[in-house]
Amino acid sequence: MSNFTSDFTNDLFDIDNNLEIINLEEQLQPAFVIGTQINNQLRQWQVYFQCLALFAFEEWLQEREPSLTVNTDNLSTLQQQYANLIDAASNLEVGNFKVCLIPSMLLTNEEIAIPRAVIDLPEYTAHFYVVVGIDEELEIAAVKGFLRYEQLVNIKATLQPEADWNYYIPLIQFNQEVDQLLLYLQCLAPTAIVLPEIPASRQDVLSRVQTSLLNLLPQLNNRPLWEVLTWEQGKAVLTTPTIINWLYQSINQNTASLTKHLSDLLQILTQQAVNVGQWLVNRVDDAVQTLSWQLIPASQLRSTVESNESNIVQELEVILNDIQENQLEIPSTAVRIYQDIRLDKLLRLYVIIWSLPEEESAWTLLLILKAINKNQSVSRFTLRISDEIEVLDEQELITDDNNYIYTQVEGNYDDKFLATVISETGQIQAFPPFEFIR
Repeated sequence: MSNFTSDFTNDLFDIDNNLEIINLEEQLQPAFVIGTQINNQLRQWQVYFQCLALFAFEEWLQEREPSLTVNTDNLSTLQQQYANLIDAASNLEVGNFKVCLIPSMLLTNEEIAIPRAVIDLPEYTAHFYVVVGIDEELEIAAVKGFLRYEQLVNIKATLQPEADWNYYIPLIQFNQEVDQLLLYLQCLAPTAIVLPEIPASRQDVLSRVQTSLLNLLPQLNNRPLWEVLTWEQGKAVLTTPTIINWLYQSINQNTASLTKHLSDLLQILTQQAVNVGQWLVNRVDDAVQTLSWQLIPASQLRSTVESNESNIVQELEVILNDIQENQLEIPSTAVRIYQDIRLDKLLRLYVIIWSLPEEESAWTLLLILKAINKNQSVSRFTLRISDEIEVLDEQELITDDNNYIYTQVEGNYDDKFLATVISETGQIQAFPPFEFIR
């Protein structure tokens, strides 16, 4: 039995007879379930309607042209971190085309709100923008119209985005001959509609607003981005997946701990990382000298080192022997470097890096923090290490004669780690991120 209602339903509700009405009765519950999975209760209603638009569009395609394949793997609506921010079902794939579904809350709505993000940001643009009208009370929907990307851009040129980061476009400006959409999806080559490329300057944009984001993002408290951020700041957020993930994680969680990670995350994203993979093949790049790191020579070279460096080598050997007694094996091929820093007191940070067996495609980073002078007064320091997902570990050093702390992490070749040392007075020493590129 067809999922389209009869002409009698059209007459009963006085709906445009040109619309093919889709029955949503069986789709309400699945859409409700997906909507309620969003942690942000203020977004659940919007996600619910996006799901109804998706189900209606899929049903319409199945009825009209079942040969067309729909891929929802990258659909923003079904990725909670994106659904939390984007008021449209973007990055839907129909065949080789990208489609953006715009839910319209009422079948009779004559003005369509299109989020600025899905037009102005290449990460979310589509070949076709399709308006799906929904009447939840009547449990019906209809594909009301569409625009090709270049048509939407031409219309947008005559408009200004509103304060809520939406463009408002009259429905009459959309192509309401939806059979043409089916024709395009079947016969047109995707290259006939040129979509913008993602610019290489995304990191530069993020760097410009990094400080303001650190202050503003923790203040969102589930509010829409536009209520707190400028568009320039919002653009940096919406084009950085790891910050989008951070925002979603921050919902109903401890703001203080998340802010700590946000600070580290922004540095990982904006600072030039040190490629420690080169060190393992004796290709020491300029970062070693420019960032004040000192290489500790391999065992066979120890006899040639200066007295001070020899003491450092011996000190590290004692520490590593102690650590290895705790079942941590450190291969002889590991690279050892150190840097002396001052945060209230003189400290030394040792960094030891080694790669795991090749089949694991992974590497290990061991950090050791130690006070340099024995006669310093007792102070407290925190050694923190983070990746793009979370704060991985925090250790506290209370300085005395021979005290040290250490932390160890393992990562894949595409992982980056940021080490930060914080004094009890709030002084911070953050090092450039470590990454491993073979």
